[in-house]
Amino acid sequence: MFESFTETMLLSALTDMFNEMGITWQGIVLHLINLVILTVGLYFLLFKPVKKMIRERQEKVKKIEKENAELNEEVKELKSSSEKVLSEAKKEAAVIHENAVKVAKQKADDIMADAKEKAKALVDRTETEMDEERRMLRSDVEKQIADVSLAVAEKVIGRDISKEDNRRLIEESLKEWSGKENG
Repeated sequence: MFESFTETMLLSALTDMFNEMGITWQGIVLHLINLVILTVGLYFLLFKPVKKMIRERQEKVKKIEKENAELNEEVKELKSSSEKVLSEAKKEAAVIHENAVKVAKQKADDIMADAKEKAKALVDRTETEMDEERRMLRSDVEKQIADVSLAVAEKVIGRDISKEDNRRLIEESLKEWSGKENG
């Protein structure tokens, strides 16, 4: 009973307070209806368009993220392929360098062989010239020996020597002289 009394008192105090403020139950219902209409109106006028705009923005962000991921993947592939190309270029440069070294060595060998051939030809020509010079000197010496022999023979014999005697003396002297050189 005490409870219902306090409840009644509380209700009565609230009713008096609402009446003093000018609040009635019809006003509260009208305010609730206005609140529902305003909420529904705001839902359709603001919330739904804003929600749609947010959804579109999220889709754009997802699309941009997807494009970024694809671009990152493409950049990784390009980086990988450029590293491969660079590696292959380095290998190719090493092969080119190696071939250049081989060609240079071959050219050096060719130059050396050519120089050796020219040196050998020069030595051969010099030897030939020296042999020719020796032969000429020998011929001159033989001629001088023949002249000296002839002069000596004329003085020893005291008469002129015929051509036949001269030839025989020269041949004998040459044989004797050649025998001494070879022996």
